[in-house]
Amino acid sequence: MESFLKDKTILITGGTSRLGQAFVRKAVQHGAHVFFTYFADEETARQLELLGARGSMVDFSSAKTMDEFAGAFKAKNERLDVLIHNAAMTSDFLIEKMPEKEWDRVMTVNLKAPFYLTKQLLPALLRKTPSKIFTIVSRAGLSGLYGAANYAASKGGLIAMTKSLAKELGRKKILVNAVNPGFMKSSMTAAIPEEILQKNLEMSPLKSFSDPEEVADFLVYLSSDLMRQVTGQVFHFESRPL
Repeated sequence: MESFLKDKTILITGGTSRLGQAFVRKAVQHGAHVFFTYFADEETARQLELLGARGSMVDFSSAKTMDEFAGAFKAKNERLDVLIHNAAMTSDFLIEKMPEKEWDRVMTVNLKAPFYLTKQLLPALLRKTPSKIFTIVSRAGLSGLYGAANYAASKGGLIAMTKSLAKELGRKKILVNAVNPGFMKSSMTAAIPEEILQKNLEMSPLKSFSDPEEVADFLVYLSSDLMRQVTGQVFHFESRPL
């Protein structure tokens, strides 16, 4: 296998999600020094660490925990080549029934945490050019999502933040892009009723869910030196009209 990511230092949050796992495995195979965060899935984290990746349990709803993680990461790593904001959560309610704390919790994990971690790790990103930041977003951030206004708002905000950071950080040779992996089966979609899953399947011209392995391959390509002059973009793994 050609080592597209040889000696690159990469951090992906949410490393034990289906997409996170696939990317960690592939990035290690391609020669990267891979760090990942996780929240609760210690068994999957252990399996990824056996491959050579290094995991840290981080609660992205806690600024204190993020401070501790960022401080420890910077103490061990002088540079960071690629930062991927993949960690996310859902807490679905119709707006009239949504507790304010659930709005705040989703916005904190999905939107504030990427802002906070980017700010904390920016000095490490500035040591290598071009370095890269990727945000994992969602169709919901563009078209909305019934019963999940908090999730949709957080992903819409993340898309806007991505485009803004691309403008701010371009002069510093940091590329910032977003990837919408499309609708895939995961722990976040496990509670969705089967009829809703089928409806999403029927809306796809390909009549298939997104494949985490294919999305991870694309992230490997984007993280490599083969992509050096693209920023401010949202890459969609969906062929449906937005």
